Amino acid sequence: MQKLFEKNIKFFYQNIPSFYNLITSIKTRRYKLTNNNIYDTKTNIYIYPNSIDEDSLVFAHNPIQNILWEKEFFYLNPPRLDEKEFFITAKIVNKLIDKAKDLNYTNSFYFEKNFLPATVILGILAGKHIELLAQKYNFQSLFIYEPEPEFFAISLYFIDYEKLYKKLKGKLFIFIKNKLNYFAIEKFYFERVITSSFARFTLTVYENNYINDAKNKFSETSLLKNRGWGTFEDEVKGIKNHLQNINQYPLFSKSKKLNIPICIVANGKSLEKNIGFIKKNRDSMIIISVGTALKPLIKAGIESDFHIEQERIDILKEALKDILPNYNGYFLGASVVNPSVFQMAKKPLMYIREAFTLEDNYFTLKYSSPIVGNTGMAFAGEFTNAIYLCGMDLGFRLGERKHSNGSFYDDKEDIEKSGIKVKGNFSNDIYSNPLLLSSKKNIEKLIKEKNLTVYNLSDGVYIEGSIPLKDKNLPKIDKTKYIGEILKCFNKTDYKDKKPEIKNLLLAISRAMDIKITSREKLTSLIEGLEDLIKTFEQVDKEAFLLLRGSLFHILNNLYILSFKIDFKEYPKLAKIVKKEIFKFEEYLERIFN
Repeated sequence: MQKLFEKNIKFFYQNIPSFYNLITSIKTRRYKLTNNNIYDTKTNIYIYPNSIDEDSLVFAHNPIQNILWEKEFFYLNPPRLDEKEFFITAKIVNKLIDKAKDLNYTNSFYFEKNFLPATVILGILAGKHIELLAQKYNFQSLFIYEPEPEFFAISLYFIDYEKLYKKLKGKLFIFIKNKLNYFAIEKFYFERVITSSFARFTLTVYENNYINDAKNKFSETSLLKNRGWGTFEDEVKGIKNHLQNINQYPLFSKSKKLNIPICIVANGKSLEKNIGFIKKNRDSMIIISVGTALKPLIKAGIESDFHIEQERIDILKEALKDILPNYNGYFLGASVVNPSVFQMAKKPLMYIREAFTLEDNYFTLKYSSPIVGNTGMAFAGEFTNAIYLCGMDLGFRLGERKHSNGSFYDDKEDIEKSGIKVKGNFSNDIYSNPLLLSSKKNIEKLIKEKNLTVYNLSDGVYIEGSIPLKDKNLPKIDKTKYIGEILKCFNKTDYKDKKPEIKNLLLAISRAMDIKITSREKLTSLIEGLEDLIKTFEQVDKEAFLLLRGSLFHILNNLYILSFKIDFKEYPKLAKIVKKEIFKFEEYLERIFN
């Protein structure tokens, strides 16, 4: 045991100094390793009910059937997709499901005896259960959390960490000390989005507030981690709209520093508190409303100078039909917005949305995603260093409405019962979710990169680099003059977009379906390799990446899940469907551009 401890100390010293420093910084010891157990000197009790050896064997025994292990699955049975909405992606997924059900399909799962899906161990204690598991099983990935540094130090007598890291390579995640943060969990999931989504096996070795908090965070993150993949059909809808809109309206083509106050108005609940500030300073700043903030502003007797929309969804027309035709400000829409929305506007302007398939052909707004509030920030940052945020909550209070009264959400379900606890701008009872936190992160990057002075009047999430502000009186400016200067940055255009080339990526995926796969573990490696390949295309062929990533993720995800529901020797029959059908994406794209 002492030799293993010394080996581990040397390994951490040479490879992970933070763990070495953590272990060597422990000055007083509450827990002692004695009598094949861990003794708590504070409570005078042994931690293990029986012994380290005996209880570790129980923890590590057959996780697939062991009732001590919690199992969560992406789908117990993959559902059929809507072929009307996802006319290619859904047909491929549904063909896979139909074929699988003809191949000795099970309503449970077939697992291999020495391979575990994404595995989470909450609590190391002595760690012998981890060593036993590592000796017997291979893992899709392994996440280990231990809030008590002393237990981690004790585990150096039982776990060969060097061997564990070498075995799992980039698939091992260890988090020691204090509360587990969401970013560690996100990294665990997003390193390998598809294969980590299939299932999660969780062993809770002991419980305390930190462990229970970690369990809740894993549950919350797992509910949200698979959103936002998008599909080819979503992106194609944007392309179709873009091809109709481009060259029809003045396009945002350059920036110009004016150094005037610009106020971004979003539709968070706290907009109700910010109306007074906006109203008294309406002649002292350029007002940019975003998304559903337009209606409550107009209801309060305020008309913004610019209003921004970015969504390609058809419901946008319905949401704006009673407001936009009478709006006297400038409507700034992404080129992917439904053409009928532009046609309703009195003063339409256009910009190219970030992460749009054809964006590389145009001037785009950096950090303008994932939500329209980011677009407002990015647009304002092109003209000024002084920005005021109103209703940009990026969070919510549990049990309260998320949006302001008098908006599109008045008759919608608008109350959250759970979320991620975050630092508030003014209070400590604010929660958020991964989408809004992603928005927050991009705003923070924009503030830092452009050295912006941002005053945040919103009663929501605290934004790093911003200045919380309750109220302020601003001097008046010549708004007509400055709006005119902004309009000079929009130009009539004569663009002709070329068809994106997606065949190379499709060929690579298709050829991979010919690789002989003899086990689900090897299929896991193949799927992860294909995910890496798809991500690589973001650098080498961005248009193919943006168009195909979502649909390919959905298809490969279903292929992977279904491989656990059939006799694996039948897997080539599923692979054959993927190999053949994915070229329908290329055929459809040809029809759009010809």
